[in-house]
Amino acid sequence: RIESQQTLDSFCNEQRQTFINDRLEQLNRLRTNVEELACVQDATQQNTNSIKTSIDWIEQDINKIRFNFRPLLIDEHLIVRRSQDLLPFSPSNQAIELTDSSYAVLAGNKQHVLVHREPTLCLLDRQLTIIKETPWPLDDISDICWSSVLNRFIVINSQYVFILDERTMVLEQCLTSDTVKWIRVTCSDTKIFLSTQGLGSSIFEYTLMPSIVLLKEWKSPVTCTHNEWIEDLKFHNDFLGLVISRCANNAACFELRSSTTLNCLWSIQLDDVCSMYATRCCPMLNHQWIVVAFRNPRIFHISSDGKLISTDKKCRSPSNICLIGNNLLAIWDQKCIHLQNLCCIISSSIVTATYVVL
Repeated sequence: RIESQQTLDSFCNEQRQTFINDRLEQLNRLRTNVEELACVQDATQQNTNSIKTSIDWIEQDINKIRFNFRPLLIDEHLIVRRSQDLLPFSPSNQAIELTDSSYAVLAGNKQHVLVHREPTLCLLDRQLTIIKETPWPLDDISDICWSSVLNRFIVINSQYVFILDERTMVLEQCLTSDTVKWIRVTCSDTKIFLSTQGLGSSIFEYTLMPSIVLLKEWKSPVTCTHNEWIEDLKFHNDFLGLVISRCANNAACFELRSSTTLNCLWSIQLDDVCSMYATRCCPMLNHQWIVVAFRNPRIFHISSDGKLISTDKKCRSPSNICLIGNNLLAIWDQKCIHLQNLCCIISSSIVTATYVVL
C-alpha cells in the first residue's frame, strides 16, 4: 500500500511539474510579446488588454492546480500478495470433493488444473468446475506435470508416460519402461525428468522435442544415498526442487539442485514428515517454495536461499499442491481439493489527488 501511494505521489508530482513548466513557457512568450510591443509605437490598448488577460489566466491556473483522476479499476487476479505473507492460509470456500480411491495427483497451467478423480482425469477451471474429463485406462497413476512447450499435460504411472491434450482430452502413450518404476515427473522447456520408486532413487533425463529420447540416468549417490528416496521433484527456473526422505527418524529434506549437474545449492531439514503419503513441493514466485506434509500436517514456506519463512500447522492433511497461473494454489487435502487465492482483494475506488501551490 505504501509503495502504491509513493508511486501515485510521484506520478502526480511529475504531472504538476509538467503543468507548471508549460505555464512558465507561456509566461516567457508573453514577456517577449510585451518587450516587442514596447518597441512598437502604434501598440493599441487592445494589445495590452489581451496580454493582461492571458497573464491573469495563467496566474489563476498556477495558484490553484487540481488533478481529478477517473476511477482506477484493479483486477484482483493481477495483484499478488507478497510471498512473505503466504502463511497461514485463510479459509477457502472453493472446494471439490473426490472419491475415496482417487490418487493425490494434480497439475496446473495458467487457467486449468488436471486431477485424478476415480475413474477419470478431470480438467477443472479456476472455480473448480469440471469442464472436461476422460477415463484413466490404468489402475494406478503416479504424477502429472504441465509442459508449456508442448502445451500438454504429461501423465505417468509406474510404467507408462502419456501426453494429454486438454482441448481434446485424448491420451497419447509416448514412453514405456519394463526395467524401472517411475514415481514423479517434471519438465523444463527442453527436457523431461522422471524419478524412480524405492531406495536409492534414480532420475532419468529425456529430451522433450522433437522426440522423447533418453539423455542420461542420474543414479545414487548423486541423486540420494542408498537409504534415501526421492518423494518429489519439480523443475523451476533451471533448478530442480527435490524432497528426499530417509529411513531414520521419519525425516526428510528439501533441496535445490542444478538441473544440469544435480549439484546441491542448499538443503533444509524437515523433521517428522514421512508417512504413507509423500511430502510434496511446489515452486512459487521469486524462486520460493511451498512444501506440504501429510504427517503431523504442516505447510512449509521456504525462501529462495533455503531458509524457513513460516509454517502453517492449522491445515488438515495436505497431500499435494500446485499453482494455477500465478495467483491460485490448488491444495489436495482430505479427499478434496480447495483453492487458496494469493491475491490481495482490492475494491475498485476513485482516486483523486489535489495539489495547491500557494
